[in-house]
Amino acid sequence: MKKGLHTSITPSFILAGLLVLMIMTLVFVQRHLNTVQIESIVEQADERGFGYELVIHEPITNSYSFRAFEQE
Repeated sequence: MKKGLHTSITPSFILAGLLVLMIMTLVFVQRHLNTVQIESIVEQADERGFGYELVIHEPITNSYSFRAFEQE
């Protein structure tokens, strides 16, 4: 009986570990892509002489909103 319990728990732990690893990877990729995009749009706004408003809504994933406007 002890052996049957061991063989059913191990795949569960492996599956849970893989799921956590996949979630962490997806969050890292989203954060990286958002960071690259933020750097690009801020640089483009600066080059064109626009003012901008950047709000980071979620620091873990760097989700954001961006608004560019002409400066007077």
